[in-house]
Amino acid sequence: MNTADQFLSYFNNYQKKELANIVTSDFKFKREFSKVITDRKEFLNKYLEDSQTLVAKFKVINKPDGKNQNYYVVEDQSQYLKLLDVKFPKWNMTITTTAGKVSQAMLSPTSDYDNYVTELTSKTEKFNSWMEENHSGVDFEKLKDLSQVLEYLNEYVESKGILLSDLQQYDDSTETAVTISDSDSLFDNMTCMHHNKFTEAKRASFYPFNKAKKVLLISFNDKDWKLNYYSKSPKIIDISKAISSKQLNKADLNRLTDLFYNYGYKKMELVKTISQEFDCSELKNAIVFLDEKGNPFEYIALAFDCDKIEFSSQKISYGDECTTKRELVKQFFVSNGIEIGQ
Repeated sequence: MNTADQFLSYFNNYQKKELANIVTSDFKFKREFSKVITDRKEFLNKYLEDSQTLVAKFKVINKPDGKNQNYYVVEDQSQYLKLLDVKFPKWNMTITTTAGKVSQAMLSPTSDYDNYVTELTSKTEKFNSWMEENHSGVDFEKLKDLSQVLEYLNEYVESKGILLSDLQQYDDSTETAVTISDSDSLFDNMTCMHHNKFTEAKRASFYPFNKAKKVLLISFNDKDWKLNYYSKSPKIIDISKAISSKQLNKADLNRLTDLFYNYGYKKMELVKTISQEFDCSELKNAIVFLDEKGNPFEYIALAFDCDKIEFSSQKISYGDECTTKRELVKQFFVSNGIEIGQ
């Protein structure tokens, strides 16, 4: 994977720390169709945070190579455009690298640009009219949390009697696909795919999210803990000894539960999990569920370096154990700034 490929991968997984290490101090994100230029500071902060909230990603459609530059055709996917029912636009993206770092990323229009602008304008006007009728006091420019916009859009879609399954397919998996034999359909079907099976409200009703007053991501050291899939004797996790931690907000929880319960097997047919044993490092991670007194009552512990997981009880599930599920969880920890085992 070259520098430009890494840049796209880090962006699509909202990995701020890794992006900061790979972009130059004078990095610019430009759009040929706009005078707006996003500098390094804004790109690594507001732009990246907004992209994560809207689940916005650039899916690579085509990639011819050039000297010191990398040219891509990308599809601009986001939950915002999906719910607005606007066809995902395609851009020509040029990523310029200098001495092993990215100095500029430029988006320029493709042939469907005019159609995209026309459709976006029309459907935005319809949504704004609906907002005026149903939520006249809401000013989008004053909303600090973009997840609220998605909530209104979800309400808008439901009010029109539109099923999410009827909207265009949204592909979260922007990483390079693993090459497999055409005859190896079993392994292909084990790959995680986004199904839009459960709404945000439904996912929030699943245990233990429905009982937790707080949900934390943490990292900690414990060289003696041998993780079992279901704990035989649940640990009492001392969160005060965490090396790093983050309390998840509403947008984070929406993303985590979507990852848990809407990512599953490509096809619903009998599959089996094939695992390989590796030695685990001292560093572990966990998703910890706290009660009203701030005490942990359930957890999901992970050792990413050896691909181990432990649920504190059999009442907990994170959905289908598809092959890339733990990698998605790993990227969720990384995107939230939590140290992970390597």
